[in-house]
Amino acid sequence: MSVSLTARAVPSSLADILASLELRQPKVVTRALIQQFIEETGSRIPAEAVVERLVRAGWLLPLRSRDAWEFAPAAHAGRFGSGDPWIELRALLEHRPEAPVAVAYESAAWEHGYTTHQPETPVLAHRPLWRAPRSISARTVSYDWHLPTQASRGLPVWQPATLVVAAADHPAAQGDWGNADDWLPETFRTVAQSDVLTEAGGRGNATLARLGHLAEWSGRADIADIIETMIPKPLNVTFLGPRRPKGRWIRRWHLYDAILPQR
Repeated sequence: MSVSLTARAVPSSLADILASLELRQPKVVTRALIQQFIEETGSRIPAEAVVERLVRAGWLLPLRSRDAWEFAPAAHAGRFGSGDPWIELRALLEHRPEAPVAVAYESAAWEHGYTTHQPETPVLAHRPLWRAPRSISARTVSYDWHLPTQASRGLPVWQPATLVVAAADHPAAQGDWGNADDWLPETFRTVAQSDVLTEAGGRGNATLARLGHLAEWSGRADIADIIETMIPKPLNVTFLGPRRPKGRWIRRWHLYDAILPQR
């Protein structure tokens, strides 16, 4: 005997487990979670069999990560995924919650709500010497950030201060410069001066010059003034963007800006 929820059927012997899934609404289901539901509901069906039946019925959708599936709840009205670009990252974190990764650069700006332009390709930062698994469909960048990440929708995300410092440190890794008017001032508006200084600690003089320019351009004169005192004089010439064409000359920072929209 089976019961039908929306267009998908499930054996009645699994109805309690499916009800637990609907109640919990996990984005990613692991074998360990299925085993937990088996124990809570008193089912005697092995976890492997539960997974196989739920996959066959369309309630669990296969992922590239091993021992992880996306849950397609009744609200999806069929065997449809959520379209979450980070579903494979969520699966990774279910198995390896201490993985040294973070949603970064333009993806961090989107997660924080600082931009209206969702990145076409998600951007994931990871610590140096760590390699992201192939299961994650994202642009991956190696970067050693200082501040702890923030949780957003269950994901580790760079803090705003990390985002602006990283953009100054490795501007080639930061996308969406064409829409900097959209996200850069909004990000700087929310950062604490102390957080920017913590994240900027130990970075090179070129990074500090670019950071000071970004802060000044974004209306954070307080941060720009402090950064200026941190750079040894005389200033070396610094570039923001391609060296050819050199871009606009910014005298205060001895910097050629070929990226930011002109104001």
